[in-house]
Amino acid sequence: MISKKISDVDWEDHFMTDKGKIKWILTRERDESPITVMKVRLEKGVTLPDHVHRDQPDLIYVLEGKATMFIDGEGEFPMEAQMVVMVPPNTLHAIRNVEEEVLLYNVFSPAIK
Repeated sequence: MISKKISDVDWEDHFMTDKGKIKWILTRERDESPITVMKVRLEKGVTLPDHVHRDQPDLIYVLEGKATMFIDGEGEFPMEAQMVVMVPPNTLHAIRNVEEEVLLYNVFSPAIK
């Protein structure tokens, strides 16, 4: 079993933007976890590049903020606090046009990192 306080995990630079941070809560590399769990913070104005997670669904729970979510086959739609979004594996997607700083709880299974 792995347990830790999220407050004990440091924020690190986001690998897709210089206007974001990630807390790697559980990872294969650091915790030998079979899933990846992270918190993501994106500043107002951020648009992430379109990307794909080949082998994992991307489960996103929006804790705070507003942005636009793009999922191939679904198009763009508003993303806001208290919303859950599941992006299927191997599906092009991106968070675009962050209107209010967003804070996300993000889970991947199997682990990506």
